Amino acid sequence: MAGTVPFEKQEAGMKKIIKFSALALCGCMAFGLAACGEQGGGEGGSGNDKPQDAGEVVIWGAEEEQELLRELIAEFKAANPDVQEEIRPEVQSVWNAQSIVATDAEAAADVIMIPHDQLGIMAKQGLLGEIRDGTAATFATDIRTNNDPKTVQQATYDGRLYGFPLTMDTYIEYYTTDIFPESLEDTLLASVDDMLAAKMPNIPGSKEQATAFGYNIQDGFYLNAGFFAMGCTLYGENGDDVNACNWNNADGVAFVKYAVENFSQSGGKFKVDDAKNLATAVLNNRLGACISGGWEMQDTFKNAKNIRYRTLPSITVNNVKRPLVSFSNSKLYVINNSSKHKATASRLAAFITSEQNQLRYATERGYYPSNLNAQQNAAVKDDPFFKVIKEQLSLSVPVPVIPEISRYWEPAKSLGASIWNGSLKENAEKKGISLEEAIKAALDGFVGDLKSTL
Repeated sequence: MAGTVPFEKQEAGMKKIIKFSALALCGCMAFGLAACGEQGGGEGGSGNDKPQDAGEVVIWGAEEEQELLRELIAEFKAANPDVQEEIRPEVQSVWNAQSIVATDAEAAADVIMIPHDQLGIMAKQGLLGEIRDGTAATFATDIRTNNDPKTVQQATYDGRLYGFPLTMDTYIEYYTTDIFPESLEDTLLASVDDMLAAKMPNIPGSKEQATAFGYNIQDGFYLNAGFFAMGCTLYGENGDDVNACNWNNADGVAFVKYAVENFSQSGGKFKVDDAKNLATAVLNNRLGACISGGWEMQDTFKNAKNIRYRTLPSITVNNVKRPLVSFSNSKLYVINNSSKHKATASRLAAFITSEQNQLRYATERGYYPSNLNAQQNAAVKDDPFFKVIKEQLSLSVPVPVIPEISRYWEPAKSLGASIWNGSLKENAEKKGISLEEAIKAALDGFVGDLKSTL
C-alpha cells in the first residue's frame, strides 16, 4: 500500500491520525500549486513554508448526519492542531448539490457530498478540484488502493480522480411479515408475478384490500431494472458510450409490453409512488412489498419489527424468469474548485472517508462502506442487512458517470409515466396500431431524446 495510510486499527486510530496530520501538511500538493494559494508548495515545495490564513471550511452533509459530522470535525481538529481554519458543517441534500454549486460555486461549501452520477458533469464544468498525489500526500493513491474498484471508477472522470468515496448503495426488495410471512421469502417474494397473483388481505382497520407490490417506474433510477433484466444497456456495456442505448430493441419492447400489462394503475395490485412513500406503505401494511434503497433501514424502517429484506425479485417475460437488475451508486466527498482552503478541505475529506470513519457511517447510519478493509470488518461482513446489500451490488449496474447521464432522467420519467397511467395503450388504440408498434415508437423517441444536445 503506497504512502502512509492511517486508520488501520481502531485501537491505534488516534496515534495514526496524528501521524497522518504531519504528512498531510503537504496535502495542498495533492491538488497542485493552485490549491495552496500563497502557501507555496506544489511538487517542488514543502507545502508548509507559511501557515494557512485563518478562515472557514464548510462541509455539506444531510440533516440526519449533522451530529456525526460535528463529532468527526472535533476529532479532526484535535488530531490536526496545525489546522487554523474554523470548520463548520452545513445541511445540504446530496441530490441537488450539482445545481447549487453550478449556480454560485464561491458561495458553496468547500467539501461537498454528491451522488457519483453528478461527478462527471461537475468535473466537466470545472467545479471540482482534481485529487492527485504530491511529494508526501498520497490521497489519490490511497483512494485507488483502499476502496472498491467500482467506487474508484465512479470517482473518476476522463481519467482524473475527483472524489473521496464514502459509501456504496443500491436498492433491494423490502416486505412486511404482517402480509407476506418470512417463510415465503425464497418462493412467492422472489417473483413479481407470484406477488401480483397472491390473494391480498385487507389493510388493518379498513375494508380496502392491501396492494401486493410496488416500485417507482416513474423514476429513471428504478425504471431501468426491467430493461437491464432483459439485457438492455444504457450508454453501452460500460456506461461511457453517449451514442449507445438499445432499449428500443426486441427485448426492450418485450419488457415494456410486460410492464404495460402488469405495472399500470388499472391493475390494482401494483403501486407506483415515491420510494419513501412506498416504504411507508409497507411499514403500515398497506403494501406487501416494495423496492427502495438501502437508506430506508436507517430511515423509514428503523427499529421496525415487521420488516424484512431480500435481493430483487424476478419478472417472467416470454415465459423466462429474469431477476430485476438494480442501478447502484456511491456517495463521494468532492472538493469545490473555488475553495480558498483546498489543502485543509482535502485533509478533512480524507479523514471523514477513512476506514475507521466509514465503519462509523456503517454502524451509525447504515451505509455500506466503499473501503475494502471496512467491508471485511465483522460489523459489516456479518451483518444480515449488509449481506443483502453486498449481494445486490454484485448484481447491479453502476449509474454512468458521464455528464450525458443528465439527459436520461426526464425521458425515463416520461416513459415510466406512460406505462403507469396507461397512455401507451391508449395511443395504440387511438392510432389503430398494435401495442408493440406504439411501444416501439415510444422507445425510439426515448432513445432519440438521450442523443439530443445537452
